[in-house]
Amino acid sequence: MPGTPATTEGLDLTGAVPVAPGVADVMVDPDKLLAVAKVVEEQVKALEDKLLTRLGQLRIDSPSADIISTKAVEAWNGLVVDGDESYTAQVRAYVAGLHRLVAQLHEAAKKYSTGEADKAAVIRERGGHPT
Repeated sequence: MPGTPATTEGLDLTGAVPVAPGVADVMVDPDKLLAVAKVVEEQVKALEDKLLTRLGQLRIDSPSADIISTKAVEAWNGLVVDGDESYTAQVRAYVAGLHRLVAQLHEAAKKYSTGEADKAAVIRERGGHPT
């Protein structure tokens, strides 16, 4: 009827809501985690090689001794090269974060390998086969 609000009273909507997968439903292949870790690690090493040669080039010297040049160069070096909030510091923090990611991927692969081995041992003890 016009003007009457639609209600869900008496309707069962549980079938319309998708079910989230449980922890047991998620399959993780430890070898795939290690493969991802290897790719990230290779890229981090390549990035670090570039950083070693390029970050030093970001520091500039004043072209002259006048106050404008010296203050401008000081500001540039402060923002780009020096200090905890500089571009250089942010890039180094990004690289450190990538190293942590690689370590986390290795740890996760180790945990999943151990978890799978433990599950297989329990199944063998029970005389069953994994489903």
